Parts: sequence; structure tokens; C-alpha cells
Amino acid sequence: MNVISNLQPECVWKHFEKICSIPHPSHHETQILAYLLEFAKTQNLKTYQDSAGNIIVTKNAHKGFESCETIALQAHVDMVPQKNHNIEHDFTRDPIKPYALEGWVSAENTSLGADNGIGLACILAILESDTITHGPIEALFTVSEETGMTGAYALETEKLEARYMINTDTEDEHDITIGCAGGIDGNFICPIKHESCPKDALSFIIEIQGLTGGHSGFEIMYERANAAKLICELLSVLCLNHSASLAHIEAGNMRNAIPRNARAHIVCSLAQKEKIVSYIQSFAQTIAKRFSETDCNISCTATEHELPKKIISTQSTHSFLQAVSSCPNGVISFEKEINTVRTSTNLSIIQTHNKDIEINCLLRSSNTQEKTELALVMQHIFNIFSIEAHFEGDYPAWEPQADSKIASLVQKAYDKCTDTKPTLQVVHAGLECGIIQKKYPNIEYISIGPNIRGPHSPDEKVEIRSVAQFWNILLYILEHSPKAS
Repeated sequence: MNVISNLQPECVWKHFEKICSIPHPSHHETQILAYLLEFAKTQNLKTYQDSAGNIIVTKNAHKGFESCETIALQAHVDMVPQKNHNIEHDFTRDPIKPYALEGWVSAENTSLGADNGIGLACILAILESDTITHGPIEALFTVSEETGMTGAYALETEKLEARYMINTDTEDEHDITIGCAGGIDGNFICPIKHESCPKDALSFIIEIQGLTGGHSGFEIMYERANAAKLICELLSVLCLNHSASLAHIEAGNMRNAIPRNARAHIVCSLAQKEKIVSYIQSFAQTIAKRFSETDCNISCTATEHELPKKIISTQSTHSFLQAVSSCPNGVISFEKEINTVRTSTNLSIIQTHNKDIEINCLLRSSNTQEKTELALVMQHIFNIFSIEAHFEGDYPAWEPQADSKIASLVQKAYDKCTDTKPTLQVVHAGLECGIIQKKYPNIEYISIGPNIRGPHSPDEKVEIRSVAQFWNILLYILEHSPKAS
């Protein structure tokens, strides 16, 4: 295990190490934004920050490259905060601790933030350099991409002059991304009534842990276990068939991450204890076998606990569980021609409040009609059980531009700099390009990046070799910037 300060290219890794030291989960980007503004100031670069927090940094062309078109380099500044369940980590205060091992950089027990920290680090290294040859550059740093792309939505028009934009948020070195799925947030509010907890009863905390989780766009196709769905599957039997009562439930914490952990507090009669414990043990064995290939560390445990003061009524519990059991989750449809998911939904978060249980989902699709139809189906399902359905944050798919000049230049960069044979790809994950494209339709867009595995989870890691390759590709693109017509 090694530190990352001695990795190459050093100019990139020093910036990434600094980024890791600054807390920057979504909606807590104040410190990283202040750092970026101070960095630009020390480099004597022109900056503009809008009301949402997005920052545009402008760098003049290298001598002799003044006639080139302006290229925008774009990255989001926030990261997905995920940690292993057995450690304490405050993402709003504690730094990420990266380390290098066997050709990859990972973090100690948390997500790494290579999504999109590596892209951000590369852009900072380019802005800092006085030797890289390039035309005019605009660096666009957006906020809160991971929680609804609110920065991209708030981006002002008529602020960018670029003809081409390179988004740095792709996570496979073989992919030149030219399009992506759109998405919409689904929020379902299940009203609940409470009852007094019976005195002559037992109480258990049930925990489902150790799931692989991952990015709900890139990795939804692998059919990994979803802790939110599993805890509800278990509770459906315990509450509907064995008369257990539900006091509290929680699962997941990020809309675009497949939930890795879930927790429920139940109450049962003394007479039902043996059946309850026996079924939980049986369920643990069943899911371990069912997900042995995708989630080898999955566990389900029950621990006796003190009785809660109140429980959720039987009717409220049944409505909630039946609705979640009926709710679609995972891949809905597939694009066979390009071997990618077309439409999916991820049951992301469950939270118990005083008067309701809130359920959050993220629906994705590259087909607008399918996305709309899926939302209507889910609304209908929840409405059957008197659960309110609200949809927000609808963002468009990024329409592919396969024959663009920037796509041709990037393909040439791969040919000259690597042995990799890239493919033009439309991905199921959401990228900001689709939103920015609506605001700046005259820009040609492309997205590239290094190999990042396990994004949005504590298993996240970035391949060192591919970062160096990504860096060289960026330099080639800048050094061969198209001339202004």
C-alpha cells in the first residue's frame, strides 16, 4: 500500500490528493469551490461564479495558438459519500484517505471521489501549466451533479464561448461517450399512523449489510442485490404472515447508488419469537445463495433490542410493504444493438419520519416516452395504496453527435496516444452534457475518462495507468485544437 504523491503524471496526482483532503459531498461544496477560486486567483486566471456556485475559469491561448477554437473542459466538483458500515466518517468534515495498491488508487473504507475528482485534477493541472500548448480554454466546474445535476440546470446562458466541450466524467478508457440517458426523481410519501407498543412483546433490529452496491446507471445491469428491496421482501413475510409489527425502517442514502445497507426495527409477540428468528435465519441463507456471485459478503442479522415506544399501524405497514413489493426495480428494457440498458429504475432510499415513510427512486432512460410511461406506472402502483407520488428533476437524454468534429479529434487522439481501440458509446448513466446541450446547442460535446470501477461505493478505485493515458489524450486534443473558421 503506497501514498499517491509519487504517481505519474505527478501534476495530476498532486491535485487529486489535494481534492481528497477537502470535504466535498453533494450540497457541501463550499470548501472545494473556495479552493478553486483561490487557485484561479494565484494563476491570474479570469473567473466567474454564478448564483448556484458553478465556476467558469478562462485561460488564454498559448502563444501561436490564438487562432484555435475555444475548448471547454468540464467536471463536477461533488462526490458521492459512501462508507463501510463499520466505520465512522463524516463526509462534511473528514478527508478522504487515498492509497495506491497493485496499479489502482482506492480510499480507506469510503468512496474515493475519482468520479469526478480525477477529471477535476486534470483540468487544474492544465490550467496551472505554462508549457502545455493549447488554444483558448474555458474550465467549467459544476455543483451537485450527483444529486440531480442542479448545477448544470442553473448554468447561465451566454457565458461560454467554447465551440467544443470535453466532459471528463466517463469511467471506462475504451469508451468515447457521445450520448447518455435522461432521468427523473420519483418521490413517494406513505402516510403512517402509530399505535402504542404492546408491553408483553419482543423487539428486534434487523440489518442487511455487506452488499456490493454501486452506480445505479453503470452497474444496474449486473443485477446486484438492493438492500431496500430485500428488507421489504423480508418484512412482507414477517409482518403479513407472522404478525410482526414495524416500528422503523431505513435503507440507502444516495439516489444514484444501489443501496448497500438496510435496517428495520420490528416487534413481535413472545409466541412468535421462534418462527420470526427461524425465518430470518432462513432468509439470510436464501439471499446469500441467491446473490453469491454478485454480493458475496451479504448478511442478514437480527438482534434483540429494547421495545420502542410506538409501532406503525398494521394498515399503514401493509400498504407500504405491498406498494414497495409491487414497485419495479432494476432493468426495465435493453438496447440490444449497442449492448446497454435503455430504461431502469433504482429503489434508492427509504426513510421513516414522524408522519410518513418516504421512498426515493431514480428512473433513467434514453427513451423519453419509456421514461414517462415508467413514471406513470409507478405513480399508479403507489396511488393504489393511497401513497402520494411526486416526480421532479427531470433531465433530458444527451442526443448523440457521432459525426462531430470533436468526436473525430478524440478518436485520432486515441490512435496516436494509446493502443486502446475505443468505441463510440451511449451510456445509461446520466451526464451533464444533455442539460448543457439544451443551453448551448452550438457546442459539440464529448465525454472521456480513465478506468474507474465501483463508483458510488467504498469499492471505488481508479486505474493509475489509465489516468496517465487519459492525461496524454487530453494533451493531444489541446495541442491539435481545431482552427477557428
